Amino acid sequence: MWTTRNRAWEQEFVAECEAFLSGHYAQWLAEENRPVPVWAWLNVVAHGSDDDLTSLATGEPPGQHAQGASVWQQALAFLAQELISQATRRNCSLADLQRSTLVPLELEFAGRRASGAGEPAQLVAGVLSALARHPTSRHR
Repeated sequence: MWTTRNRAWEQEFVAECEAFLSGHYAQWLAEENRPVPVWAWLNVVAHGSDDDLTSLATGEPPGQHAQGASVWQQALAFLAQELISQATRRNCSLADLQRSTLVPLELEFAGRRASGAGEPAQLVAGVLSALARHPTSRHR
C-alpha cells in the first residue's frame, strides 16, 4: 500500500539524488541541517556543470552552506580555477577531468572510515594529487 509517508520519503530520496548528481550535495546536506563531510564538498567540483565551475572560479558561491563555508568556498574556487586551467592546458573537457579523476576520488573519500568533517586543505591536496596522476599530466 502506497502511503503519503512513502511518497514523502520517495520525494526526499529523489531530491537527494538530484543534488548529488548535479554537484549540489553539500548545499543539500546543509539545508537539511546534516553534517557536510569532505567528500560532499568534493561533489561540488566533481559533478558541477561547466557554468557552475566557472561561477565558482570567479568567486560566486554555490549557495548558502553550513557554518564555516567561506573557507570551503575559497577552496572550491581555487579548485575550480585549477580544473579550468588544467582542462585548457591538457586540451580536454572539464567533464573528462571530472569523470576520470574527480568522481573516482570522490568515491575514495566517501569510502574512507573517517569520512566525517575534514579540512579544506585535505580536499585541495587530494584533488591536486589526483590531477597530477591523471594520464594527461605533464608532471608524471
